[in-house]
Amino acid sequence: MKKQLLMIGLIGSMAFSGASIAADAKKPLALWDCQDFLGVQESYRPIVVSYAEALNHKGKPEEAVLNVEGITTKTPLLVKHCTENPKIKLRDALVGMNKQ
Repeated sequence: MKKQLLMIGLIGSMAFSGASIAADAKKPLALWDCQDFLGVQESYRPIVVSYAEALNHKGKPEEAVLNVEGITTKTPLLVKHCTENPKIKLRDALVGMNKQ
């Protein structure tokens, strides 16, 4: 389990170096809109979802354990939701999906 979290962190740091092309490099993930998320390369989207899921509303890590399997099922649903609503905040889209 620790290896998975380490790999997610390592891949995530690499992802955000590539994802900065789509989203403003100075814009923290907590402030991303769905439009920013859709601008990220498709292969990096699950990593963005995992980071966004782990952050609380103050931008600090909230969860010690991340549900990796849940990320793979949640990412396509989030893409669909964000395509329909590109102006909403990414965090709000995730919260709405978690309530369903």
